[in-house]
Amino acid sequence: MTGLILKDFFTLKKTLIYMVVVILLFNGIYTAAGNSHFSDFFISVMVVSILISTMSYDEYYHWDRYAAILPVSRRQIVGAKYITAFLLFAAGSLLSLALTVGITFFQGRRYSLEDLVIFAWSILVGMIGAAVVLPCYYRFGVQKSRFLMLAFYGIPSVLLVLGLRFIPGFTEKASRLEVTPEGFLLGGILLTAVALVVSFLTSVRVLEKKELK
Repeated sequence: MTGLILKDFFTLKKTLIYMVVVILLFNGIYTAAGNSHFSDFFISVMVVSILISTMSYDEYYHWDRYAAILPVSRRQIVGAKYITAFLLFAAGSLLSLALTVGITFFQGRRYSLEDLVIFAWSILVGMIGAAVVLPCYYRFGVQKSRFLMLAFYGIPSVLLVLGLRFIPGFTEKASRLEVTPEGFLLGGILLTAVALVVSFLTSVRVLEKKELK
């Protein structure tokens, strides 16, 4: 299965360089401007986009036909893709966090627990997005997965904007919710874990029923 993971990273060699450059650029700009949270969520969107790129390469070069003759199970094929997604999120988040914390301390500001929770949630949201997109890819292909990703990020954003615009006191009501940062983070981790487990089992089931030829 290690070879399946390395295949994705060798395919994305140039894209990963682009990812590092974009992380450095956007994190530097927005953290220096005192608004690092935008870049946090941008990292999640970008990582999911890069993950979809690996799917696009697989589909374009008919990877499924080659995978059908390999001495690996469908569960291993799916598992490799999920591990690739996890490694991409880990690399992107560590680079982003290191840069953000470094610039924050350089400016004499304090990186608070609330900042860390928001950063962690931005990564968790991205992982939930991957959990939604991956089964769709195995069932419907890359193009519909892209549309699903846009809907996953776009619809909540639109609802948030509408809430801020048309619901009186929306911000005040949200701020009065009695949830500790630790509880909020724990809830996000549990939600993400459940989403990934369900997503993985669904993807395996879909691929096992799919004829690779």
